Amino acid sequence: MKNSIDFEKSLNVLESVVSQLESGDISLDESVKLFEKGIKLSDDCRKTLENARQKIITLTEAEKEADENEAD
Repeated sequence: MKNSIDFEKSLNVLESVVSQLESGDISLDESVKLFEKGIKLSDDCRKTLENARQKIITLTEAEKEADENEAD
């Protein structure tokens, strides 16, 4: 459950970073810092999604194997 909370929090912060960057009301230096933060958050979210995808694949394959074994 902690991962989903971390994901949601990271996604919310990332959305905030994007909004700030899009506003254009910040200095170039601050924009670069926010961009770097956004890249890290994006990478963290991507990794979390990839881990979730892999778990779903593993569970789906295990269920498929169980169903095939029951049919035998």
